[in-house]
Amino acid sequence: MGKTVILGCSSLKDFIDNAQKKAGTDYQVIYLNRLYHRDPAEMREHVVEALEKLDPEVDTVLVSMGFCGGSWDKVKVPVRLVIPRIDDCVSLLLQLTDELVSDLKDTRHLYIKDRDPKNMCFRDIFDKMTVDLDEETRDRYHRDWMSYYDAMDIIDTGIYDVHDPKYADPVRADADWLEAEMNYVPGGTYLLEKLFTGNWDGQFMIFEPGEVTENILMPC
Repeated sequence: MGKTVILGCSSLKDFIDNAQKKAGTDYQVIYLNRLYHRDPAEMREHVVEALEKLDPEVDTVLVSMGFCGGSWDKVKVPVRLVIPRIDDCVSLLLQLTDELVSDLKDTRHLYIKDRDPKNMCFRDIFDKMTVDLDEETRDRYHRDWMSYYDAMDIIDTGIYDVHDPKYADPVRADADWLEAEMNYVPGGTYLLEKLFTGNWDGQFMIFEPGEVTENILMPC
């Protein structure tokens, strides 16, 4: 009898743990560092490497992430591979039904899902990127950033207390800095639970050994 493992993005660790608990599964999890998301080509290299290093006993890989900008584009798989038909990890957490939609995000919205939102403080990121620039240029770049976004949405999966001021205040400060709204949107681990329990309907793609992955997503 073969072995099933989960291959997931480290940014989803808490959500994978939660979904396994709900699903009653205890699969080994192989994590890909979230930092590889800075470049889909880099993430793809690590995807291929992880598949090449699988234990010989593994015959099924449950992919706990989305296609993420091409990270899973044209990957030849050595074992059965099941991947959600979803564009990225944000949409994965926003999916709460069996509706065949791959991108559930609103345009011009930023989504917050981390345990500690301070890890994604946009003001801090901006300050680091512009530390050597003069004030006039910084102001111009700041206006550019503000023009990109209308809202910052906290995904409420029930795993974290996102209404606690310690969580919400840093996000609200970022939203104010961008002159954007701060909202709460419902989310959860529904798609991960389906993946782990083998309920592989049209929301998933299944590739058999030797096949090459295709990024065939559902209509947005």
